[in-house]
Amino acid sequence: MVEKPMEAGHIYQSLGARIRDLRKSLRQTQDQLAKQIGISRASLANIEAGRQQVLVHHLFALASALQLDSPAQLLLAPQARAPKAGASSPLPLAEDGLTEKQRREVLSLMGDAMQQGANNGRENA
Repeated sequence: MVEKPMEAGHIYQSLGARIRDLRKSLRQTQDQLAKQIGISRASLANIEAGRQQVLVHHLFALASALQLDSPAQLLLAPQARAPKAGASSPLPLAEDGLTEKQRREVLSLMGDAMQQGANNGRENA
């Protein structure tokens, strides 16, 4: 099977769809979730539509607000995603979600960014 090249637009569309599905499974409005994470409703709508990039600290806020243990779970396929206790079961992911290779690459990039943030925090302490 030939894997698709990792395209930024595809990543953000998949991420946005997962965020939207999780938000809806928790019966939250865009306005409610946006207020929880400190962004505008319009920004959240653009994120869910895949039109806006997501800052790393917003990924952490989204994961917490969507009852996930880690922001990495926003990138996992539905069967592997594990919401915290009390959350509704996840909705299916679109068939054109990230491939396993693409998911690993994004998780690696997130890990690098988190490590760099931790290192910067130690330098500033």
